[in-house]
This record gives sequence, C-alpha cells and structure tokens, in this order.
Amino acid sequence: MELVAQHQAERGLNRCLEALGVSKGTWHYRMRGGSKQAERKARDEALRTPVVEVIRAHPSYGYRRIRPDLEEAIGQVVNGKRLRRLLNEWELNLHRTTARSSPSEIRRILKQAEGHLNRIADWDLGPLDVLSTDFTELRYAGGARRAWLMAMVDLDSAWVPGWAVGPSANRALALRCWRRTEAAYDGLGVSVDGITVHSDQDPVYTSYAWLRHLLIHSGVRISYSETGARGNPWIESFWARFKQENASLISEADSLAELQEVVGGQMQYYNRERRHSGVGNQPPLAYLESEGFNPRQRCVN
Repeated sequence: MELVAQHQAERGLNRCLEALGVSKGTWHYRMRGGSKQAERKARDEALRTPVVEVIRAHPSYGYRRIRPDLEEAIGQVVNGKRLRRLLNEWELNLHRTTARSSPSEIRRILKQAEGHLNRIADWDLGPLDVLSTDFTELRYAGGARRAWLMAMVDLDSAWVPGWAVGPSANRALALRCWRRTEAAYDGLGVSVDGITVHSDQDPVYTSYAWLRHLLIHSGVRISYSETGARGNPWIESFWARFKQENASLISEADSLAELQEVVGGQMQYYNRERRHSGVGNQPPLAYLESEGFNPRQRCVN
C-alpha cells in the first residue's frame, strides 16, 4: 500500500497495482479502512488532554473511576473498553502503578470483628436513632451522562435528613451529605451525638477521613452490613422507590446543576408531602412532629 501511494502519481494506479499483484478492490478497501482508522485515532487523541487532567486531579484512580469524571468533563459517554485501551496505549496506567498496599488498620480491625459489625440487628429502633446510607448512580441527560447520589434515611420515620449529588462517589460527596445531615438534625433541636450510621463496607465508608469525622468530630456510632445490600435493605428500598418515581425528571435534567435541583426538590417533596404507610400514612416530618420533634428552622429538609 505504501509503494502504491508513493508511485501512483508517476506510474498510474493501475500499473502500480498490476506490478505488485494487488487488486483494485483490495486497494480501495484498505484505503477506506485507513481513512476510518485515521478518524478513530483523531477521536482518541481528543480524549488525551481531559484524561490526563482527571489523572492529575486523582492520581490513584483506575479506569472505572476515571470514566465518570471524564464523561462529566466532555459531556458524552465513554466506552470502558476503549478507555482501558487508550490508557494502555498512552502508558498512563503504567506510570501510576504502585505496589499493592497491605490492608489498612481499619480493614484489619473489621476483619477481626467479623460477625459483630452489624450493630443494629434486632434493635428496637426509635425516631432518629439510626441512619442507613449508600451511593446510587443516576443517569441524566437522556441517559447520556451519569452522576452519583448519596442519602441518609432514618429507619424509623423514613425521613431523609441529608443528601448530595456529584460526579463521583467519593469522600467529598459523602462528607457533604453528612454536613447536611448534621444541619437537619440541628434544625429539629437534636444532636447527632450517639446516633448510629449503618452502611456497607465501601472504601469511602471505611476510610480514615470518613470515620474520623463521624466518630471523633460528630460522636456517631458506626454499623456495617456484613452481607452487602441484603444487610442494608432500608436504603435499597428507598433507592428503588425514589428512582422509579422520579425517573423521567432525572432523565430530563440536562446538566449536573439541573439534576441537583431536581433531586433537592423531590427530596423536599418526599420529606414534607409524600405519605408513607410505615408511619401511619403521614409524611416523615409530620410523623416526627407527632413524636415531639418540632422544626425550629425553616431550612429543615
């Protein structure tokens, strides 16, 4: 193909193909493939800069965590296999490879405490005693973009005191959700000191930053599911209900800011207006007021 390209102007395409024993059909097929390959290479190169920017901001991210930030940056879906191929071709994965670290002290403690990590099993729960939490993925902009939502759900009243939406399911998002939760408890005249937060063993929820803030700064007790989602059914039930009821609103949001507004509005509706059979067909905040918890701030969720 290279010889034909070099000499066809001087010798003519047909004579070059005849001399080299290449059919005209083969020539045109290869040329079309070369054109498509060039287009694909150009599209791949356009991703290099945003990929590098994500890696600079988050050096420890693998391709799974790079992908949502990249999609948020460029505004389109990126195939996971394609991203892995590009990281290999650009040797970006090799530059960031480090030796596998040994388990953290937190992980060692959790391993030793297996069988006793779920501290709310068989509890007689009261209002505002235990919060269940987790992350869930939201697809918006017609399904072309994705974000992560974290929320806290009170097991007794179904009240959601805190939530946060962002491009990644990370500690920053989790702490933003928790700060909102603290403010909502304060709005009811209740301290979070002594309550229990129940979650799965996601790396965010077993990180030093998360546990330091909740255990030391907020005085919270920690409980973990030992059976994944099955050991945390309250938040899973909430996700199923919330995403089903708001599917069209979530999908129609065009930007992350618009998605945050949608989620915030529907959380307010969920807490203040939506009736729940588990609390006598009342909205969660109405139930809490009937139990003696009266909002003292208008900003209570």
